[in-house]
Amino acid sequence: MGLGDRLKGLREQAQQAVVENRDKIQDAVQVVGEAANAKTHGKYAAKIAKVGAKVEESVDRVAAGEPRAGGASTGPIAHEPPDPAGPVAGDTAGPASGDTAGGSFPEFG
Repeated sequence: MGLGDRLKGLREQAQQAVVENRDKIQDAVQVVGEAANAKTHGKYAAKIAKVGAKVEESVDRVAAGEPRAGGASTGPIAHEPPDPAGPVAGDTAGPASGDTAGGSFPEFG
């Protein structure tokens, strides 16, 4: 069995799990949204609601076997992942001069 067949099988298993647990997933999203609203005192309520709605739409789409938003259900990633080696030597895109967020603190030696 090739990699493509294995991936297809895994996708089908995931889809079946979503179908079987759709209500549990949506309940969990609602509980997490309510907890986030409580922790942030409603400051991000609109954003939390928007994310919750998108998750529910995605769950419905997966359960129905529809492709993901924006294209086919399989295929390459549209963007390149960041370079795991980090910035290239001589790269000037780093912390600003005097910024100690990623380095040592001069006052502590």
